[in-house]
Amino acid sequence: MTQNTEGFTEIGDKTRRTIIGDEYVDPMLASKTAFDHEWQLYLNNQVWGRTWARGILEHKQMSLINLAMLAGMHRMEEFELHFRIALKRTGVPLIQLREVLLHIGMYCGVAIGRDCFAIARRVLKEEHVDLSVLDEK
Repeated sequence: MTQNTEGFTEIGDKTRRTIIGDEYVDPMLASKTAFDHEWQLYLNNQVWGRTWARGILEHKQMSLINLAMLAGMHRMEEFELHFRIALKRTGVPLIQLREVLLHIGMYCGVAIGRDCFAIARRVLKEEHVDLSVLDEK
């Protein structure tokens, strides 16, 4: 694995930027300090380089898994970030996003399902997503 001068692996950096986007990564890296440099190395090299970049699960599948895990932990801020990623970056179809939210409601509880649907409705509205494709299903 090739590393740049900061110790970031190329595959980790590329995958991170592909999944969450430069607009999220650049400010995060610009604000890093000597204190959290190791944290950024860990995120880049382990989370992105050694997990998301493995290629065993498709990014769409990993997005759905993340949504379920984050909902189960009731980490709604991170859930919203990953809902946006699934919608805009990894291209999870709306019908699958809706299905995983229904599944979350069943296994994590109605209150968490309600929170997830509220976040999803707000994000879908903010992103001007055409929901008419679900009318046929």
